Amino acid sequence: MKQKKILAIIAILVATTLVLVACAPAATEAPTEEAVVTEAPMEEPTEAPMEEPTEAPMEEPTEEPMEEPMAEGPLWTIGLRQAVAAAIDREVIVDRVFEGRNPPAYHMVPPGYPYATEPFLDKYGVRDLELAKELFAQEGYSEENPFVFELWYPPEHYGTTTADVMQVVKEQLEETGMVQVELVSQNWAEYVDSFVAGELPFFILGWFPDFVDPETWLTPFASCGASNDNGVFYCNEQMDALLLKGAASADTAVREQTYSELGEFYAEDLPTIPLFWEPEFVTVRNGVEGVAIGAPFEFSYDVVSFGEGSAPVSGSPDTIIIGTTDEVNSLDPQDAYATHDWEILKNTGEPLLKYVPGTADLIPGAAAELPTVSEDGLSYTFTLREGLQFADGTPINAQTYVDSWDRLNTLEGQVSGLIQVYVDSVAALDDLTVVYTLKDTFGFFPALAATAPFIPANPNQFPADEIVQFPEILDGNGAYRMVSYAPGEQMVLEANPNYHGEAPVIPNVIVRYFADPTTMSNAVESGEIDIAWRILGPVEATRLMDVEGVTVTRVDAPALRYLVFNHCYPLTVANWPETQQCDVP
Repeated sequence: MKQKKILAIIAILVATTLVLVACAPAATEAPTEEAVVTEAPMEEPTEAPMEEPTEAPMEEPTEEPMEEPMAEGPLWTIGLRQAVAAAIDREVIVDRVFEGRNPPAYHMVPPGYPYATEPFLDKYGVRDLELAKELFAQEGYSEENPFVFELWYPPEHYGTTTADVMQVVKEQLEETGMVQVELVSQNWAEYVDSFVAGELPFFILGWFPDFVDPETWLTPFASCGASNDNGVFYCNEQMDALLLKGAASADTAVREQTYSELGEFYAEDLPTIPLFWEPEFVTVRNGVEGVAIGAPFEFSYDVVSFGEGSAPVSGSPDTIIIGTTDEVNSLDPQDAYATHDWEILKNTGEPLLKYVPGTADLIPGAAAELPTVSEDGLSYTFTLREGLQFADGTPINAQTYVDSWDRLNTLEGQVSGLIQVYVDSVAALDDLTVVYTLKDTFGFFPALAATAPFIPANPNQFPADEIVQFPEILDGNGAYRMVSYAPGEQMVLEANPNYHGEAPVIPNVIVRYFADPTTMSNAVESGEIDIAWRILGPVEATRLMDVEGVTVTRVDAPALRYLVFNHCYPLTVANWPETQQCDVP
């Protein structure tokens, strides 16, 4: 616009009045001729490039919006996030869908955990519909101009009730009169890829703890370093500072105060919205023994056995068949971050530390003993067992763990944020000694060392420069090795001949994959599988409690269902869910 005005001024000084009049519309509307004529004598030729602020009023207001680009930014403003949070009634969700069996969740940290609070109940009550309406109105939405968006979910992965939960959430949001929600479903394998790539604007997920500490319920969703791995793409310096303070302190009073502040800020800034706690169930046919699943949510296949008088479905006491509705997303230890993937990895591989089955008690795994800790609390030194090997006979030493750490950093797989948040460096002092240096004094690090990323990667199957989600075989360092996998059908495990510990009680495991909980529950009832596990769901579990020949056990480990805002989902995307990949630092 400035260029046009300069040209007009020059024309005024060197042309006739007739030309002036003819040229004037190039810079201004015709009705402003008088103003142009009166301004002409005031212009000096030497001031032709005038950048004077007095020229601003000469710009046409109607042209400015046409020349400005459409505003960019995230879809989910804090006002919209708070409006959604205020509109949700968890009590109604659990009453309508679960007949009151599932407790509502008013924080990401489960009740009974140290420092647990209920900040969402404190801020929004059970529900605050009027606040929701007020917030939507402040964002510019109304009945005539509703906020329209998609809410995504996997139809079967979390049990048959997920669609019902989503329908209730949709109704509650639309009750404001200012929202239109379109429900969209996607099978689990594609769903995981979609939310990790940042392609879903708003969606539901479930969470099981990585380790037993409040930290594991907050940092994965609310830290700059880890939230991307869970599709949240949230980053706030104030939140990061609180998370670090809570995680690094050894003072219980400091942790209590910090986690109280964290809860309040979480409910205010809303990285995610907790919905309800859902119990898990495992069903076994009579005669199956040794199934023990505790707070760390681990299922060790190697201690399961057939008792006297049992009738193995396979016809052989050397083979057990386990059913699941889960799917494999990745079996790369430096990439996998789904519950089922970790279960397979921990049965075919072994971290530095592990748990006594059914408990939260840590014991040595690949390490010969529990780690020694430096005086400043920043370094953990592990001594490896002598003679460690992968199932194919490849030796394992301290450098193997350094290589796995380097691989995790280089490839930036789905799980990388979980470890990078805490670990600064890894070094091999000798063949049997590996030292992890932390970014701060994280007292829960031994529990972190029991997670799947601390399973060493066999270089024969996992090259340094490539993530391998679906290896044909898994020659890890655990009690079993994977010998075959047919996606959607079954996986076959057999005892690892080079495992350092006791051989599995049952040497062969077949994992059968089912499309939905109903089909899986029918399979355990009719004698097609020995165990039905993840995710059976409360509906089918309740039905099976009355079926003769099977035993249903409720697993007392917290499982959270929560809604995720994709914080970098762009405002200007025209066609859901076609969007560019998110990248939050």
